[in-house]
Amino acid sequence: MFFPKSVGLSIHENDLTISKVSQKFFRSTCETMVVKDFFLKDSLDLKPLIDAKGFQGKEIILSWPREKTIVRELELPGSSISELKESISYQLDSFILYSESDVYYDVYPSISPEHGEKAFVFAIKREELDDLMIKLDSLNMKPSRIIISSLAFIPFVNDSKVIVLNRCPNFTIFNCYDGPTLVTSSLIREGDDLAESVYGFKPDKLILLEIDENSDLGFDHSEITVELWEKGKESLGAALNGVSEYLDKFDVLKLRTSKIVSKYLLTGVLILSVISFAFIIPGIIKHKKSTAINTINTQLKALQPEVTVVSNIREEIDKILEKTEKINEITKISSRRIDLLAELTKVLPDDAWIKQVSMKNDYFEIEGSGLSGTTVLTLLEKSPIFTQVKFTSSVSKGHDGKEKFKIKVNVKSDEKSDLQ
Repeated sequence: MFFPKSVGLSIHENDLTISKVSQKFFRSTCETMVVKDFFLKDSLDLKPLIDAKGFQGKEIILSWPREKTIVRELELPGSSISELKESISYQLDSFILYSESDVYYDVYPSISPEHGEKAFVFAIKREELDDLMIKLDSLNMKPSRIIISSLAFIPFVNDSKVIVLNRCPNFTIFNCYDGPTLVTSSLIREGDDLAESVYGFKPDKLILLEIDENSDLGFDHSEITVELWEKGKESLGAALNGVSEYLDKFDVLKLRTSKIVSKYLLTGVLILSVISFAFIIPGIIKHKKSTAINTINTQLKALQPEVTVVSNIREEIDKILEKTEKINEITKISSRRIDLLAELTKVLPDDAWIKQVSMKNDYFEIEGSGLSGTTVLTLLEKSPIFTQVKFTSSVSKGHDGKEKFKIKVNVKSDEKSDLQ
């Protein structure tokens, strides 16, 4: 495509913002429109307005609100991200507490010299997205890709360290970028220390999205360069991803399609393998096997007495050494893990139940429920052998009224070697 065009969509309460970007040679043009009360109006009433503006197109990118997105941040080497994408469908519920049938999802790699290597798992509940997709489809505006609002701003952050704040009624959306890379994204509730998060990142620029510069943010930002953005920036950023790829084809609908393609590809490989094993490989194996057996039989006849005695003794020695090594290893690991479980049992309150404990190289994760997940985290922090205790996902309430939590607990340095 010589002159690419792209349409970006973003959602703000009941409104839909639409931006259209066209690129011709080195010049780009854009147009933005806000459809007020989009979710409250009937498609028949909206269609004449959309058609008149000519916003339909092949490349339509929807930016989904961060506050409606399930996010899990994982620390892992960049080389392991491709493996994560291939295997995540089998273990998705261990990351976000939802199965693959409940959500659309994709993985975004984040590699920064200062903030290390990690990956974000972004997921959207199917029931929330499907209704919108049906309505957009009726207007000939069904998105070809779906990204997350935190990623829509990447075309504008350039090479500096930037924080984008978007204030909502009960929380503030906090996105940090190191150049064109998202390094953290969170919802900071009212009462939490927003200032600590901002000062800890040490940004070159603070972006306020739909926030007045004179608004009380709860901290002094006079020494930080402040820039004000309108909400149309999000849909414009989504459209820019269509004409100049910033996100390496990130799309929460992509993994589902890739899985179907992989399924057919795997079927083809299996069919070819069956043909090979059935007609070609058996003949080769049979010939080599016959030749090898004849050679071995001749040699064994000459060395049979000595070989038999030495072989039997060597096998017995190897078995004894192998069993001894396994016993020592299991005893060491089990003893230390029992100590950790004993400490965990001593620390936990009586109203907390642990569903699963996962031991890693230098930390372990627990998943469970109780009257208060915060209480459990506080008690774990007071243990003399535990450190860096934090939630790995949002605390939620079950049907029984108890809070479900997932907590990561690091083991202090003098304990780590025994945990492995």
